[in-house]
Amino acid sequence: MTKTKKLTINDIATKANVSTATVSRYLNGQLNQMSATTASKLKKIIKETAYIRNSAAVQLAKQKSNLVAVVASNIDEYFSSEYFKGVVSILSAQGYIGVLFDSNSDEITESNLLESVYNQNFAGLILQPLSTQHHLIDKFTNNHIPVVLIDRDIGNGDISTVTTNNFQVTKFAMESFLGKGFKKVTIITEPVNRISTRVERIAGVRSVFNHAQLIEVDTDHLNLSELSDDLDIKNPTHLLFVLKERLLIQLLANTDLLHEPKTQQRLTGFIDTNIPKYLAPTYKFIQQSPYLMGATAAELLMTQFSEQQPTDIKQIVIPSHFE
Repeated sequence: MTKTKKLTINDIATKANVSTATVSRYLNGQLNQMSATTASKLKKIIKETAYIRNSAAVQLAKQKSNLVAVVASNIDEYFSSEYFKGVVSILSAQGYIGVLFDSNSDEITESNLLESVYNQNFAGLILQPLSTQHHLIDKFTNNHIPVVLIDRDIGNGDISTVTTNNFQVTKFAMESFLGKGFKKVTIITEPVNRISTRVERIAGVRSVFNHAQLIEVDTDHLNLSELSDDLDIKNPTHLLFVLKERLLIQLLANTDLLHEPKTQQRLTGFIDTNIPKYLAPTYKFIQQSPYLMGATAAELLMTQFSEQQPTDIKQIVIPSHFE
């Protein structure tokens, strides 16, 4: 009796005149990555040949390592280094290793990094997103690779996210300054670019000071003399509100605000470390908890790794405090 040769994925690809990658996508249910004609052709061939996948090979291909990709928007930011410490504190205790990638505040770099991470053998992904394009993350979730977003939301509600109370705490801080007689606020930030944290913080300011001025700057090429020309820095009822610690430190260190006669605070913003408090010990800032946010994101990822627990989508808010 002649033994029938078992068909392979290469045989199916040859019969359909497509690549093995296309066959693999079809078998993994990723029909959105091919035409309806191709999907129909593959379905017909697989049915006619009674093709059965090599389950052992599939399981081998799906094995995950103990590596977790952590993609930061910009590792030069204090927030990124602090939350990565939190991530590692949880991962290492569970036998996983966090691998840090830097998008360098560039969406194209982020897209290329995510493609590279997807094609490597990572167990999961913790992402501080720049882009709001869902498809960059959908490929992970469609292939059952756990994903947790940190600091920012992309608005689809389908991915577990760890953020802070940006709008609420900003509004609270603004109400405090309004009560002290401030009449004007200038918001200083990097380009907003629909990034949820920046959008929410600006909304928090304008819920109290609805005509607040917005100035977008490049942190890496900040020209303080040009910036000063746009600011009414001598006005005692004018508040400068800075959305990022690195910008805030540059302004604290390079303006005359700290060297004026003792007047009320006229510069504040979000901070991730105690450095601004060392520079201005009498000032109040909005203190984030990036370490705790990172640890929480890693814990959510660990929950998704557990096969005994359902994959619940969780939106966790780690409060920031005006202090």
